[in-house]
Amino acid sequence: MERFSGNYIDCYEKKISVRQIYRMYRERRIVFPTVPLMKRTKKIERISGVVEIILLGFTLPTVYVSERQDGSLLVLESDDRLRCLIEFLEGNYPVRGLEFYPELDECKIERLERQFPRRSSWLYDYSFSFLVIEYTTPRYMHIQMGNYIERWNFTREQGIRNELYGGDLEQRLRLLEQTLGGSAGFFSKVDLNRQYMVLRILMYRFVRLEYIQEEWGESLSFQQLLDRAVALALEKDSHWISETADALREATEEILYWERKAFMNLDLEREKGKERQARVLGYLYNTVWICREKDWVAQRGLERVVSDSVLWRRIESDKVNIAGIRRHFDMIEERLR
Repeated sequence: MERFSGNYIDCYEKKISVRQIYRMYRERRIVFPTVPLMKRTKKIERISGVVEIILLGFTLPTVYVSERQDGSLLVLESDDRLRCLIEFLEGNYPVRGLEFYPELDECKIERLERQFPRRSSWLYDYSFSFLVIEYTTPRYMHIQMGNYIERWNFTREQGIRNELYGGDLEQRLRLLEQTLGGSAGFFSKVDLNRQYMVLRILMYRFVRLEYIQEEWGESLSFQQLLDRAVALALEKDSHWISETADALREATEEILYWERKAFMNLDLEREKGKERQARVLGYLYNTVWICREKDWVAQRGLERVVSDSVLWRRIESDKVNIAGIRRHFDMIEERLR
């Protein structure tokens, strides 16, 4: 009998006018993830482009949204076109430098409605095409869509993940990332990026400790692994959070101490917010924890692991899955003996 994965994204298309979008936004039925916003000049440039495209009658790209349990729609954009348009409708920013409509230069929505009511109606009547990912679709597939279509960076991915999984996840990860301290230059200063790195470190730990396992016939994808890590983190009590925070702090101190005395450069500062950094940190922190668990000297363990070029080539080239992670930890433990 043929076996085929049951993974599938349930979605449907829906046309929604700008007028209705704005109403839904005011009613919290359309929401945006909390991510760092662009600078004012860039935002005005983005607003101006969107408004001019709409007034010219062009069609904007499809907007992907996730349907949440309460029926609200979480916008999954990476270019923030819709968010910027909302800010224009809120009266926060003008349009500027429109090639085909110079008469609208420095025009805010109030002036557009007052002086150019016909153009204003065109704007409000324009319909965006929404592709709605239904609530029944597993949450990790909502995130996977971002990797397929939107090419999110880790900051945006984590902002969207926090919205999909609820405020409890963000609160727990924030408590954990705050223990990392500002002295670790290899961590980003962006909270969401730090939260993502903590989640990745925990994912490696959960796989190593076999808290995450594949059932018979399963083949967990990378996003499924993160999904399982989220589920485990949400199950834990305040005592676990306190212990984990201490473990993260102690491991950070060990890595910083090793970094200061070692003559090796892992380029972690240059790799902030990138996949290589997430992998390296996942294994470095767990190397320290392995040494602690076995009463080995963490500094010596870090030295042996980091100097192993064969190991790191495998880590950087292998896919992120359970088999690969366990194989890498077997290699690490072999080097530590």
